[in-house]
Parts: sequence; C-alpha cells; structure tokens
Amino acid sequence: MQYYLNNLITRFLLGWCLVVALALNAKCQSNMETQNVEVTFNKTSTIVFAAVIKSVDRGSRDVLAQKAKGVENVLQVKAARRDFPQTNLTVITADGVLHHFTVNYSEQPTSLTMVTDQLADPPVDPLIFQSALTETDIENYSAGIAKDKRRILGVSESGNKMVITLLGIYIKSDVMFYHFRIVNRSNIDYDIDFLKFYIRDKARIKRTASQEIEIRPLHIYGNDKEVKGNSSTDIVYALQKFTIPEAKYLQVELFEQNGGRHFNMNIKNRTIVNARLLE
Repeated sequence: MQYYLNNLITRFLLGWCLVVALALNAKCQSNMETQNVEVTFNKTSTIVFAAVIKSVDRGSRDVLAQKAKGVENVLQVKAARRDFPQTNLTVITADGVLHHFTVNYSEQPTSLTMVTDQLADPPVDPLIFQSALTETDIENYSAGIAKDKRRILGVSESGNKMVITLLGIYIKSDVMFYHFRIVNRSNIDYDIDFLKFYIRDKARIKRTASQEIEIRPLHIYGNDKEVKGNSSTDIVYALQKFTIPEAKYLQVELFEQNGGRHFNMNIKNRTIVNARLLE
C-alpha cells in the first residue's frame, strides 16, 4: 500500500514540475517576442529601449547599427545597401532583457521611430544620457569656455614654432571641460592627426608592462582638424569626470598628420582637482 502511495505522490510531483516548467518556458518565450523593424538606405530608423544598451548583434552586414551619440538607450539603424534579404538584429539591455528584431528593407518605412514593448507607456523624457548634461548642454558650456579670456593654468609644451597650452579645467555635474589653445607660429599649416588623453603610471617598473588607460571625449568643441600657419585655435574637450591616483598622471598627446611636430603634455592630479566650477 505504501509503495502505491509513494508512486502516486511521485507522479503528482513530476506532473507539477512539468506544468511549472512549461509555464516558465512560455514566460521566457513571451519575453523574447520578435519585433519587426523596417530600414532604408537614405534615412535612419531609431529604436528606443527602456534600459541602457549593453550589446548589439547584427544578423548581416547589410544592416548598420550604432548607439546614438551621447545617449545610452537609443539605437540608430540603417541599410548598408538597397533591397537586402530579410535579416535579424539582437539587442541586450542592462535590465537583462533580450530583444529580437526581424529587419526588412523598405524604400518608405512605415515609421522611422520604434519604442520597445517595455516602454509601452513611455515617460516624458525616456532618454538615458551618459551624464546628467545633455549634448546640447555640453555644447553650450564648451562654447562659453572657448570664449573665456581668463588663463587659469599655465601648463604648456612648445617646439618647432608650435605651442599647445592648457588654459583651464572646468567642471559641471559629472563632466569636466579641458580648454586648450594651439598656436602655430610657422608658415606651414599644422594638420592635427589626433589629440588623445591617457592615464599613465609615473614610474615604469622594469620587465613590467605599464598600465595605460585612454579616456575618450564625450564631446569636442572647436576646430580639431588643423591650425593654419601664423594662427591659433581654441579647442574644448569634454570628458567624463575623473581624478588620478598619486602614482599616475594624465598625459595629453598631440600628433601632426604626416609630420613630425608631436607633443606630450603631462597634467598632475593637483591641477585637475583645482577645476573651476561652472554655474
């Protein structure tokens, strides 16, 4: 009798587990429903998500996809060529949701903007920015800094009739602004290859690789392409807020394209922490 009772209980538990498993599977499938998106060659389609985009995978090179500049939850999608065959797009967001999209080409998409299901009732401002400042805010602050006549700092490097000077460091919310002036006293135009920021170790231990971290600007204001002969240009770089440990320093590298007038400027942490607060 006990054997039959145990067998009955076992069957009941197995049946219940099967029901739970089927229910969970159905829930997972419902969370991964495929949505349709239309793209075209000469216009950009936009997909707005409820959370920060962590990963994007394209099913084909026929589709171009990138996060909108300065915005963490907006994906811009465009066709790389006309009339490509149907493909797919997979996006993972920070809330753990896996989004599947079927991508079709259309000369005239029904809509150029899609809000994902998780934003069925979107808030007034659903965009998630990299910082508390919008790109417009950063642009406006940068423009004001570029016109500022005050010379707060005097960190500079010179050579070959070129001078690069750090005029000031400013901060607003979680964004820091670095104001540089590049002066060309020669008759030869200076074509800027790049100006980059690195956090580097002060001392390099023998047989040990020195740690190097590049800091990429959120925004660049001014002409960062060239400095004409016998002229100057002011450039403002907006960076995510940071400070530096005592064993490290911030190095700014300015390289000339197809030339040899290169500069390395070292900025210490005590200079950075004296950043002027923007109102």
